[in-house]
Formats: sequence, structure tokens, C-alpha cells
Amino acid sequence: MSALILIVLAFVLKSGYCNQQDTIALNLATGNEKGVYFSVGKAIASANVQMPFLKINVLPSQGSRENLLLLSQNKASLCLAQSDIVNDAYQGLGMFRTKSSGIRAIASLYTEAVHILVRNPLHIRTIEDFKGKRICIGPEGGGTESNARAVLESAGITEAEVNLQHFAFDEAITAIKDGTVDIAFFTTGFPSEVVKTLMQDKAAQFYELNPDLLERLVSRCPSYVIINIPTTTYPNQTEDITTIGVPALLICRDDLSDGTGSALAQAAFLAQKMIHVSQGHADDVHPLLNGITIPINNGAKQYFVAKGFYRGQMYATLAIRYCIPLFILALLVLAVINIQRIRLFFYRREIARVLAALTLVWFFGSIVLYYVEHRINENYANILISFWSGLVNWINFGAKEPFTTAGKATSIIMTAFGLGGIAWLTGEIASIFVHKKLLGGKRMISKLEHHYVIINWNSKGPGIIDQLRNPEIEKRPILIITQSKDSPIPVKHEGNDIFHLFDYSIGEDILRKANVERAHSICVLAREDDSSADPETVLIILAIKKICNQIQVPIVAEIHDPDKAELARFVGGLGTGLVEIVSSKLVAQNLLAQVVVTPGLTNVYNDLLTFGENSMEIYGQKVPKQLVGKTFDDIVKLASEVRAKGIYLIPIAISRNGNAFVNPSTEAVGKFQENDVLFAICDSQKNLQSLFKVSNIG
Repeated sequence: MSALILIVLAFVLKSGYCNQQDTIALNLATGNEKGVYFSVGKAIASANVQMPFLKINVLPSQGSRENLLLLSQNKASLCLAQSDIVNDAYQGLGMFRTKSSGIRAIASLYTEAVHILVRNPLHIRTIEDFKGKRICIGPEGGGTESNARAVLESAGITEAEVNLQHFAFDEAITAIKDGTVDIAFFTTGFPSEVVKTLMQDKAAQFYELNPDLLERLVSRCPSYVIINIPTTTYPNQTEDITTIGVPALLICRDDLSDGTGSALAQAAFLAQKMIHVSQGHADDVHPLLNGITIPINNGAKQYFVAKGFYRGQMYATLAIRYCIPLFILALLVLAVINIQRIRLFFYRREIARVLAALTLVWFFGSIVLYYVEHRINENYANILISFWSGLVNWINFGAKEPFTTAGKATSIIMTAFGLGGIAWLTGEIASIFVHKKLLGGKRMISKLEHHYVIINWNSKGPGIIDQLRNPEIEKRPILIITQSKDSPIPVKHEGNDIFHLFDYSIGEDILRKANVERAHSICVLAREDDSSADPETVLIILAIKKICNQIQVPIVAEIHDPDKAELARFVGGLGTGLVEIVSSKLVAQNLLAQVVVTPGLTNVYNDLLTFGENSMEIYGQKVPKQLVGKTFDDIVKLASEVRAKGIYLIPIAISRNGNAFVNPSTEAVGKFQENDVLFAICDSQKNLQSLFKVSNIG
């Protein structure tokens, strides 16, 4: 560390930030000769080998408090001190009876950690067990003493309840090994040689403060941060240790020249990444400004402004306060605008729905954790780290533990939803494999679209399957839903792209699995000899319409009782044309009456209602845009003209808004409108499509 700082400072000072020709002597107050402060100070002082006009004298001391007193007494021009002690001195708080307004900050170098070590084999379970113990709180007037007292006071432990002792760091090692001290505080950058010695010999073990106490400490003192001492930092350390951190600042008198201040600021900037101690929690500001609560030396400030540190801080603040909330708001607005597309997308893709739910839990949970934790918890110091920590804590609960009550609640909610989501995802993946296995490797039901859906089964079912599998009809997959495990698929059609689903009650769940919103059309059959068949059909219609919502999927439903047919039509949508009700008893009754009046009509109906090579059927097709504004008479005339070309069809009716107009006059229906459907008697759907391709009208 000393060598690296020496190289950087030599380069900086040689570059000409201090152009004075006369020798400048500066006293730098540091700390104990075996501590990190003294090592850093010696490295700075060694730089004057390359810059003879600047001489830095390193002064050993008892720590931060004495260093600041030396500055106020004009016995030092520079010092290293903890940010909390610096703030107290400037404000005249704590151990300082008067304000030290003549001090300025150069930069924040690194973050020191409050190490709390307990003598082995002494067992300390909670901080209340500190009572009655012999506690070393470092040299008198040092930063370690200030931090130790803050910890004890936040825990409600008074000085009368413990035996406080002042030892230098090297003396503390001996005291712990001799058993004359039970607990020792060390505020230092890590890894610390003092702590390493105790851990190496297994003379002591870490005590970790609980999250509630850490939160109280940070709330009381804005200079404190919460940091982690990573696993394996010290010998025999098996887990991360979360503790209080306090930035170490380079402080000067207010009469230090701008040139010298600027040179020292650049040295801090170049050296900071090379210092082999923790850089700690930087919150949403640049690390060189971390923990500074007093005015900054003008030269150092000019350097930071030129480097854009304040601009970066401003951008970070804007991003946190405005950009992230606006981004989330924009996502919500887009989601609302495209709600139908999003719903349709996720209706069709079950796994995508699960993954989206898990992603939303992680995304919003991590953002909440950032806002409630980032000022006191290093694991959530910025939004990117928060996303990572949120994911780690989600997968391995407690690995990146939040400290605040709101953070803990958020973490628990994330974990609960995460476990549920993972179980959901696992179930869906298993379901896909089961479907694939059951279907013998054929098309998976979850992928079906533009298919026929037949709900329920009766004696008409096999005939309907025969009709739909007639070569004259476009072949589509068929999905049959029944309340019986036994497959109703006729043997001759097995393996012919026909699938079977069953459930003991036909409700939304089974209908969603059948992808009814993506079907070409749906047929609801009425179970035979069952008085509840008609009410069940009505409920199925309602369920389908709820799932399909605004998606228009044609439905034809069978009703036994003719008296209930009108009610079923009402439930079907009040004339939307998407739900057609067929009552076999009513159809048979009307057919018999017509045949009585017109003998031979039975054969005509049989021909129209049967798909076959030598038979005619009734087909319907939406009127194309080029025919909008034309009349039914124009279509009849066109049909006559195309017969010469071998296209045989007879236009018979128009369907508009759910109403049918058979052989209409122009006065009755006027001209064709958008969404009108033309019905014609012809040999196949292709004949009707061929008619629309003819363009000699108008």
C-alpha cells in the first residue's frame, strides 16, 4: 500500500500542482505507529524524495481526536481522521466543547470498519452480555473510543455497567491473550494486521452486531455506514461480518494553499483504487466525497469539479429521485395501453406468465429494498447492487439480509412469492412433459390454435367428428373436453390430430388449458338424459365469454328444451352473432311442419346439412372491402355471370349484427356494410372465395 501511494504522489507532485520554489513543511498527524493511519502517512511523506520543495513530517498520535486538536493548535497542517469525529469537531459536539471551524476536507480515502472481537473461549450471545465485561475501547480520545461508546449507548449499556479500558492496538493484543480483556474494539481499515494476529492465533472471534442496533447507529450518526467484512478476509473467518463503517478523511487547515490542496486531491483520486483496504459503502456519491460533512478545501473542490464528481453525484441523485420512478410509471402506462395484447400473450404462454411474475417480484422488490436500505446497508448501496443482492437474498434467504423493518418485510414477501412462483413454474414444466408423454409426442395441447373445440359428448359426437374429417373440409385439430376419463374419440379417427381432455367439472381451468380463446370455433353439446344439461351449457357459455373477453370466437351450443333456447341466446350476447343456439327438438319440430306443407323437403335439407362430394352445403364468408357499398342484387347478378366459368353457387342470405336476412331485397338491407357475412349454397368454401375474387362489379 505504501509503495503504491508513494508512486502516485510522486507522479502528482512532480506534475506541477505545487509550483512553489521554497520548501514547504507540513506536519501530518496520523495514529499509532502500528496502525493503518501511520502507514498511509509515511507513504505520503516519502513522496518528497521526488519533490524536494515539499516536506511532510509524519506525527504519531492517539488517533482522530488528538489529530484534530493538533490542527486547531496549529501543530499540524494535515491529519487523518474518522468522518464522525471530524463532524463532531466542526460542529462542537461530543468530546469537542468548541467548534473547530478552521478545518477543511481534502478527500475520503477509504472506509474503516468497527471490528468487535471477543476473547476465546468466552461466549457472547447478545450485546446485553457485554454487561460486566472488561472492554478495550482503544486509545483515549481516539476514533475507536468514540465508535465503541456509540455502540454501547445505542444498546442501552451505561459506562457503570461495564469496565472500560484504554489500550493501544498492540497492547490490546497482549491483553486479550493474557485474559485481562474480554472484548476489544478496533476501528481500522481491513484487513488489519492487529485483527489478523488475534484471528490467526484463535485468541479471539468476531462478534456481529444485530441489524436493529446497526439501524439505530446509522440513524443517530449520518457519518456511519453499514459495511460487510467479506468471508476469508481474516484467518478462521467463515462468514461475512456486517458492522459499522466510518470513512477515513484526509483533513487540512483552512490556510492550506489551493495548489497543494488540488495536488493532494489528485493523489487521493489516483491512489484510492490502489489502497489495499476496504473502500466501503459509497452510497450515491463518488467515493472520494463519501462521508464528508464539512467544507472542502478550495483547491480540492476545483479538482473534483473539473473531474465531474459533483456532476456525477447530481446525475445519480436525479436518476434515483426521478428517472427510476418515471421509468416505472412509463412501463405501467404502456402496460395499461397494451393490456389486451399483454393478456392475450400471457394467456397463450403459461411459462412466460410464470417467468414474468417472478421477474416483477424481483424487479419491484429490489427497488423497494434499495430505497429503504441504501443509506445504511452496503448490500443495497446503489440500484445495480440492489438488484444483485435482491436476487441473492431471494434465492438464498438471509444471504444479503436487510436491516430495516420495511426491508425485512419486503424480503419475506419476495421469498414467499418466489417459492410459490418456482413451484408454479415447476408444475407447468412438468405438465408440459406429461402432456407430451400422454399425447405420444404429437402436437402439445398448449400449442393448439385455430382448432375446433367440442365440449361434452353425446350420440351426435361421432357424426360431428365424421363431418369435420370430411375431405371437403379444411382439416383442423380437434380438441374434445368431457367429464369422463374415457376417450370418446372414434377408433377410426384415433391419431388423426384429435385430442381429449377431461375434468370432473368443466370450468375456467380446463377451458383455459384448451386455449378456447385461440380456437377457430367451439361446439357445446348437451349431455343426454340429464336435467342439468341446459343450465350447464349456459354456464359453459358464460365461462368461455369471460376467458375470450374481446376476442371473437364463434360458439354454437345445443339446448334440449326449446323454451330455454331464448334464454341461452340472451346469455350468449344479445345478438352479437358470436353465439348460436341450436335446439334439436325445435329444429325437428319445425322441419316436420315444413315437410308436411312441402313434401320432399327432407331430401333437400339432408343434402344441405351433409358434407360430401356430390352434395351442396351452406357456407358463409365475411364480405370483402371491395364489395362494401354494393347490394345483394349485385351479388346475385355476379353469381349468374360466373356460372359460365364453372363456379356454381346461389347467394341466399346476409348476416348482420346477429340478425339473418334470407333472400333480402335492397330496401330491406340496403348496401353491404363492414362485417356483413354472405351465405351461399355451393360445393365448397373455395367457390365462395372464388366469387369474391371476381372484380367486374362496378
